[in-house]
Amino acid sequence: KKSGGMNMIGQFGVGFYSSFLVADKVRVVSKTPSEPVQHVWESANGDSSFQIAVDPRGNTLGRGTEITLFLKEDAREYADARRLNDLATHYSEFVTHPIHVRTTETVMVEKEKEADETID
Repeated sequence: KKSGGMNMIGQFGVGFYSSFLVADKVRVVSKTPSEPVQHVWESANGDSSFQIAVDPRGNTLGRGTEITLFLKEDAREYADARRLNDLATHYSEFVTHPIHVRTTETVMVEKEKEADETID
């Protein structure tokens, strides 16, 4: 596990660093086809350092980059998939690589009663 104290704005650019306007912590997982393992970069808002390590989950991406923002309480509007998709579409108009917003849904299902349960 490596730690760095480099100037993060110079390392990643103002656009990436601006993610800390809405996030307490940022995690970037990246896998290039030329490397056998994927790596995790992580930093907390306000820290002047970051950590880089081999991803303990293994090669979950195959290739590409996954960015996870741990949102601040006052930035929860960015957890809305429609809002995030609209922003990504608007601000990536000239980006040549596709940007995908991955969403998940949790559905609560009532537990079925056993056939031998009696209802009083």
